[in-house]
Amino acid sequence: MFEYLWAVQTTPGWPRGSGGGLQTRYTWVQIPSPAPTSGACTSLTARRNRWNRLDPETRGRILKVLMALRNRLSESTLKDYADALTRLGLELGTLDNVEATAKAISALKGHRLEASISAYRHYCRIHKLPEPIFEVPKRRHRRPLPYVPSDKVLKASLVIPKRARWRAYFRLLYETGARPSEPFNLRVQDIDFESEKVRLRTLKRGGYTREREIPISPLLAGLLKALCEGKGADDYVFSLEHDPKKPLKRKYAQRILEHVRKVLRSQGYDVRGLRLHAYRHAYATRLYQATKDLALVQRALGHKDLETTMIYLHIQPAQPRLYDVKALSLDDEEGISQAIAEGWEKVLQTKTKIWFRKPRWLP
Repeated sequence: MFEYLWAVQTTPGWPRGSGGGLQTRYTWVQIPSPAPTSGACTSLTARRNRWNRLDPETRGRILKVLMALRNRLSESTLKDYADALTRLGLELGTLDNVEATAKAISALKGHRLEASISAYRHYCRIHKLPEPIFEVPKRRHRRPLPYVPSDKVLKASLVIPKRARWRAYFRLLYETGARPSEPFNLRVQDIDFESEKVRLRTLKRGGYTREREIPISPLLAGLLKALCEGKGADDYVFSLEHDPKKPLKRKYAQRILEHVRKVLRSQGYDVRGLRLHAYRHAYATRLYQATKDLALVQRALGHKDLETTMIYLHIQPAQPRLYDVKALSLDDEEGISQAIAEGWEKVLQTKTKIWFRKPRWLP
């Protein structure tokens, strides 16, 4: 059995008699997969039927998005995006009316809502349309606090990988708080060896996050410089050995981490919470403890929303303490006075809000 992904092929002068020039045609790419159940076959047939009902122009614009993302997102994510955009295209007729499409997406629920928001943000970015604004109520669930391994465990993990590329990868996560996938987007031109800084960014939620420059140690600079020898400015730092134009994938790093965890466990270390994202949590926690500047932590991590960074007010690895956190408008003078009188500690002030925290219990 086969699963099918949509692909676009541009050829000169096709079909014959068209007058020449570049023509676009649609082909089916067969990808071997395990034999699907009857339910999976029904779902696949339904997706293909929806796709075939789209007008050729909308189909071509969706394909342009999928082809632009095919090397950056997983196959399952691409399928979700394709299905989301196809459904929207059938419902609305066109995806280029940003306001109408955003309104239709805002009315969705569950997984379709999440997939449609991300897919349409990519669509607008790639086709240079205005950024969509979705009227979606914020989810109110409490995010679980991440467990941060001790600094001793993290430092021990940095020297276990035998290959220099993986020692550089884990040290880059430790020193910069990079997302696990960001080193694989790193190109030679993104490293300034003279000032010992790296430029990080990642493709997320419909576009690249804000670019940020993070200082690195001379040791890490040396490891990265060795990886860049013989490569061009546009080549990937963490690339396949036989092709510097193709980056490594996160799954390889996950396999190395499993080996690192096994070695550390055999040496008596507590490896609870040791995963690729733990290095990022540990970096953010160290930075906040050293500076008490949450806005600085937000910029260093590349967070778009300050509320995402607020979780680091709760993490205190050396002496665990949980805090209640609340934000008040700067116009709410009475509320601010009451919070100060009740013992709330001011931790951050922006142009419109002021943030407070208060220990839930005293040690």
